[in-house]
Amino acid sequence: MTGADLLVKSLYACGVRIVFGMPGSHTVAIYDAIERHGGIHTILTRNEQAGAFAADGYARVTGQPGVICTTAGPGATNALTGIGEAWGDSVPVLLITGQVNHDRLCQECGNYHETDLESIFRPCTKYVGTVMDHRQTPDMVAEAWQAMTTGRPRPAALILPQDLMGMDCKVDLPVADVTSPLRKRGQSFDPMLALRAGELLSRAQRPVLLAGGGTVWANAGPELRQLAALLDCPIITSQQGKGIVDERDRYSLGHARSARGRLAQEHADAMLAIGCRFTEVMTGFRKMHVPKQLIQIDINPCEIGMNYPVEVGIVADAKEALQAILTELPTQVNSDWSEVWPIARAAKRATSEWMIDVLRAEIPDDAVVFTDASEMAYRMHTDFPAYLPRSFFYPSNYIALGWGFPAAIGAASGFALAAGPRGPKPQASRLVVSFSGDGGFVMTCQELATAARYQLRMIIIIHNDNAYGAIKHLQRIKYESRFRDTDLNNPDLLALAQAFGVPARRAGTADAFRDALREAQRQDGPFVIEVPDKWRYLRH
Repeated sequence: MTGADLLVKSLYACGVRIVFGMPGSHTVAIYDAIERHGGIHTILTRNEQAGAFAADGYARVTGQPGVICTTAGPGATNALTGIGEAWGDSVPVLLITGQVNHDRLCQECGNYHETDLESIFRPCTKYVGTVMDHRQTPDMVAEAWQAMTTGRPRPAALILPQDLMGMDCKVDLPVADVTSPLRKRGQSFDPMLALRAGELLSRAQRPVLLAGGGTVWANAGPELRQLAALLDCPIITSQQGKGIVDERDRYSLGHARSARGRLAQEHADAMLAIGCRFTEVMTGFRKMHVPKQLIQIDINPCEIGMNYPVEVGIVADAKEALQAILTELPTQVNSDWSEVWPIARAAKRATSEWMIDVLRAEIPDDAVVFTDASEMAYRMHTDFPAYLPRSFFYPSNYIALGWGFPAAIGAASGFALAAGPRGPKPQASRLVVSFSGDGGFVMTCQELATAARYQLRMIIIIHNDNAYGAIKHLQRIKYESRFRDTDLNNPDLLALAQAFGVPARRAGTADAFRDALREAQRQDGPFVIEVPDKWRYLRH
């Protein structure tokens, strides 16, 4: 048994069944150990950044930590943007990276791929460590796993010198007992806080519930819906909370920035925010109306009162805190939204986008949609209803351009996982949709090779306006339309897809888009749809 065997055995004990990334000279021992083990899939991506994005997408849709394996030096730093995205959006992703021989670390003695990886990854991980003795491997894997899955979920990095991975361990060391999926993350909190929260909500005339990503990671949808029913009050969400309650539900008013969500905020006199950070984007750069009677629940104590002052702050797991509030909620409540409900439910934008309407109508209710940073995707936050938790995603806070397509590959790989240890095979599975602008898609379009290699069942939609639309809009409104480097010369996207062996269609009308979506859903593998458009502002 080698050090790499011990690593693979430890990962398997944690529940790891799929590893994204690409092999390099410093990690060939790890890939050989995976091959001989036989119980873990590998998904070869064509760039480590895309591998980290894919591990992120896998984690978001499955609720399990994603794993990315890279070689040392440039392989690891290529993945850095993906780890930063996972850090910004509170997603558990484990980076496994090679390193130079352990006895030559930090000497700058000319070893290729040498750099101080711990210092690079420390700011964007909850745990980072370098194995300096192969016997440390099981415990360090367990420590990284515990860091990712306890408290606020976030990334971890484990750095593995190549000589230790190839070294004979002499003995088969036991691996640590690590519970998976995510374990209880909360700390005990004063029950009087739940009592105060219940009393405040019961006294409010028009309380509103704001659900963030913390409700999704805590699987708190049933408790959220029960509380809304008892208070007869609206549920609105952040981007990461979309779908925690079906947006067709009578209590859901969708995204907080939607027409329905904004109307609810205007009438609310109290708010319970659960697992929501009140980020710049979600609050419209702090312009969101937040009542003075604010109760905030978050697993991270630093978030309580960070952006808006609170009446009651509860540091706890979202599910546990909601259960406590439900227990303490008085039987008599003052909530009365009867005059507002009809108006709020009927509220909508003055104009709609046919791409969004047709997509929602044509794909299954349980389809999973990954959107990249783009103008149309930003519009989808509010206009595309999500019917299930973990069914609509966006790089919400770090907002890495190019994230959407590789993240969707990670999700599609997860759905196809049961095919066998050699990798996914074509099969009927839950549909995955990637929705990108042309700028973001071209940044990671090489992953068409990955989608084709594993014949992942996914629809790859590209809204092509030949521009970095959001930046061009800023140049127009702030710099007198002095456009510089925001108009794009794109390749023929259909020919590009077909060069990778992926069928493709161009759809410039609602009817053509509908037909293309129906054709795509008849496929067993990936399908590209390009929607050409003129650059225009979409955030009205």
